[in-house]
Amino acid sequence: MLDKILGSEIAMKIMLHLAHYREVYPTAVAKDYDISLSGVQKQFSRFEEAGILVSKLVGRTRVYFFNEKSLVAKKFIEFIKVYYDGLSLEDKERIFSSRRRPRRSGKPVIKKKE
Repeated sequence: MLDKILGSEIAMKIMLHLAHYREVYPTAVAKDYDISLSGVQKQFSRFEEAGILVSKLVGRTRVYFFNEKSLVAKKFIEFIKVYYDGLSLEDKERIFSSRRRPRRSGKPVIKKKE
């Protein structure tokens, strides 16, 4: 459903990654879904031009995150988070199976609800 609203499957995947990780870079999205990097980069650029996302350089990598300062973007972010929160735990585990960094020592592993 979200892909129909946003106009493309790549846009949906980017938004879900941002809702989950808070900051992402195009290469990570492209690798996670095995899709072309150029298509992902173009979609990130469109979201940034629209004011939904902002970016910063971390070393040589451009990292994108939601634009929390824009009122329009805030409403858009709320909509994305409602969709993200509606995903089942199984869907989230399937989509976001790869970890971005090591688990903090002593942090409990979230168990599935029964």
